[in-house]
Amino acid sequence: MSKVKEVIPGLVLCIVIACFSILVANKFTLFGAGTFAIIAGIIVGNIGTGKIKRFNAGTKYSESKLLYYAIILLGGTISFHSIVEIGLSGVIFILLQMAVTLLAALWIGKKLALPENFRLLMASGNAVCGSSAIAATAPAIQAEEKEKSLAITVVNLTGTVLMFILPLITTLLYKNEMQPSSAMIGGVLQSVGQVVASGSMVSEVVKEEAAVYKMVRILLLSVVIYGLMRYSKKAPVEKSKKIKLPIPWYISGFLLLCALHSIFAFPILLQGIIQNTGSFLEVIALAGIGLRVQLRDLVEQGGKVAIYTGLLTIVQILAAALLIAWLIL
Repeated sequence: MSKVKEVIPGLVLCIVIACFSILVANKFTLFGAGTFAIIAGIIVGNIGTGKIKRFNAGTKYSESKLLYYAIILLGGTISFHSIVEIGLSGVIFILLQMAVTLLAALWIGKKLALPENFRLLMASGNAVCGSSAIAATAPAIQAEEKEKSLAITVVNLTGTVLMFILPLITTLLYKNEMQPSSAMIGGVLQSVGQVVASGSMVSEVVKEEAAVYKMVRILLLSVVIYGLMRYSKKAPVEKSKKIKLPIPWYISGFLLLCALHSIFAFPILLQGIIQNTGSFLEVIALAGIGLRVQLRDLVEQGGKVAIYTGLLTIVQILAAALLIAWLIL
């Protein structure tokens, strides 16, 4: 009960921001509710409310658990036929895009003399799934809490900016055509929530297909963590041990619902309930992410981190554009 009481204040704050964002999104339909939720969360969090300790447990719960539940429910709106649609070229695109991101994050960070753990966390967060990947990678490489917090802040802020930029890029390059636009958004953006929010700015079809590209990246999370742990100089003991490469529990749930929907074809009413519930949980989670982004922490790190993030982002976008031109167009 004590843990529940700790979560409630922050969770209620996230829900209030989510409801406000949904109302605003209904008036200004250009941007989704998730976009407004992140922006509102950042504003509230940096004004001062988000720094109060009593909200921390609830915002952390919202940005992690609720987002995972939203991912599971997303499976009820996608069939395996949709996953197959990206085809072999789509899978190859994801593998190459992730490889470029990982190598660029490690190489650029090394050239800028940034700490190894920070580089590893940024590699994981950008290549796979943002905060979740960073949180999963940190204990494997023995990263400090401060390093993890900084990486999460940088990745969340970068992803928030990219949410607005990538729809403009897909409009200019691909005229919002589904496959290349979905590949760009689903292959570059860090978190599932950001992918869905950015995709929704283009179209519902792009949003769903971009989420599929994103799911393929998330399925490779354990492999990426294992590779980074082997690379890390601070994890010599683990290198000699055999470790399991499990699929994250929320991906198992996603695949289970996806399988059930593929086999039984859920009724339209049930699909609507699943989609609406998942969307609401997602907006709450994005509010939690926004509340936990502290701009001051980023500013304190100086220009080196900004240069690193900017160069890495440019490499990701250029690599995605070249790979899409080669494999998908």
